[in-house]
Parts: sequence; C-alpha cells; structure tokens
Amino acid sequence: MTAERFLRAYNRIDDYLRGLMDIDRTRYGFASVVDQAAKRYSVVRRYADDLKEFGALRNAIVHDKEFPARIIADPRPEVVEAIERLADIILDPPRVYPLFGREVWRLSWDDPIAKPLRWIREYHYTQFPVYRERRFAGLLTSRCVAQWLADSVHNGGVEFGGVTVGDVLRHDEYEGRRVVFVARDATWYDAVELLSPVKGKRRASLEAILITASGRDDEELLGIITPRDLLHPPAGVS
Repeated sequence: MTAERFLRAYNRIDDYLRGLMDIDRTRYGFASVVDQAAKRYSVVRRYADDLKEFGALRNAIVHDKEFPARIIADPRPEVVEAIERLADIILDPPRVYPLFGREVWRLSWDDPIAKPLRWIREYHYTQFPVYRERRFAGLLTSRCVAQWLADSVHNGGVEFGGVTVGDVLRHDEYEGRRVVFVARDATWYDAVELLSPVKGKRRASLEAILITASGRDDEELLGIITPRDLLHPPAGVS
C-alpha cells in the first residue's frame, strides 16, 4: 500500500526532528515541531510548508481515534515519492564538504601584488583569501584590485614596485566582512541562506564562504563557495 510507504517516510521525518529538538510526542504536534526546528535548521526552513502539508495529509490518511490507528486512504504514488525524497534530504542534507571541496589559492599579506595579478591573468581566478600571521586578513578580489588601481591613478600614477597584497587589500572598504567561515558539516542550505540578500537589512553582501574543519579562520582551507557555485543545486535538491 502506498499509505504504508508514506507513513514510513513521515515517521522517519517526525522521529528525526523530535530527536534533534528533544521533543517527545506528548508535548507538541508535528506542525509545532517543524516550526521549532525551522528556527535552528536551514533545511527545515526551506521545506517547512511542504512538511506541514505532509503532516496534514498524514492526519487524513490515518484514523487516530481508533487503537490501533487505522489507515483510511491511500495517497497517490507521486506524493509518496515526494515525501520519501524529502525524508532523505531532511535526514541527510548535502554538506558543503566535499560538495565544494577544492584547493584554495591563498595569499600572504606581504606577497607582492604581482603574484595575484599573474594568477588573474593566467587562471582567471578573481578571489583570494589573504592571511597575516596564519590568521585570515581579508579577501582580495578583482574589484578590490580595480579600486586600488583607480585610487592610484587618481593620486598621480600606478607604481607596482614594492606594492604588497596588504597594501591593495586596504582599499577594501569592508575589510574582510564579505567573507564568512563555516564548518565542513554545514549544509548546502546553510550556504544558500548566507549568500542570499537579507531583506530589510543593510549589510555588505557576502562574496564567498570559506570552509574549514570546524569553521575557524585559523584552520586549513578545505574549499570555497561563491554565489555562482549555488546557481545549480546538487542532485535531489529542489
């Protein structure tokens, strides 16, 4: 019966969310559990409306006034497939690592500016994390380089000799605030929320998310995420 498959998937989600939030079945209904979990988990926020609709459908399928509860309707096969896919996503959402794991080309504060300029020309990279004494100091971008060039021309000319990455990075008015660090177990949904504009708030838009083991800026870089990376969701994500 499709109802049995539906209920198995529904119970997987219900049990999982209650375990996450430490909520037993006598305290809150499913919709309330979803609302509470949505405050903490981006994947639940993403699918909160769908989850509540499935919860309402579950109540229509099962007659709870009898014991044991009796199934009184069968959902359509495509509905069953939809909740099974959602159960898989809720219980095991795609993680930023290894999804966006890659070698990240980084710079030191005292590196000559010629170094990233060469990388930009040869490899078309446009974003470089900059470190100073093993701590993150900012994100050097092609926008920042362009601003430095514009300021230099305005002030009388461009001199490359002796100019360091740190000298150019000082022209970034946001001083590294365009970057956040996340732990390797952060989800794709976390990344989407971080790189999405915040309605009603004025802030510098993020240009990149840097991935480390536990989200600290003094750890080895495991990957980088830019807004362009999120244009195409991973398989199974809608």
